[in-house]
Amino acid sequence: MNMKISVVSLNNPKEIRKELGKIGVGKEGVEIMAPKALFRVIKLEKIKREAANILKQEALSLGAEAAVHREVISGKIKQTDCLLMGTVQQLKNICDKLKKQPFGLDEIGEEVRRQMAVGEKGS
Repeated sequence: MNMKISVVSLNNPKEIRKELGKIGVGKEGVEIMAPKALFRVIKLEKIKREAANILKQEALSLGAEAAVHREVISGKIKQTDCLLMGTVQQLKNICDKLKKQPFGLDEIGEEVRRQMAVGEKGS
């Protein structure tokens, strides 16, 4: 068997674009696929439980994840930290969906978008 399979660790947009180019992906394809290849974890601190519930639902609906305190669903706590996890594309889509949500989620979405932009500049 001549085929080779390996895990490739790509941690920034530049590395991803380079690797996609090496296998012959066109420029349009690179722009579409690169955000899907980059996974990010963003920490949000002290968000309202109502916002956390909606954020988790929106993340799951897009194939991403939002880890929150286990008592958020019971209402026993008023706020929680959250780890928002997904590809750059999923996180951008979540931010778009949050624009229409209450409990400060529109502001959370904008801050997540800003933090992702800061992370992109550092890559």
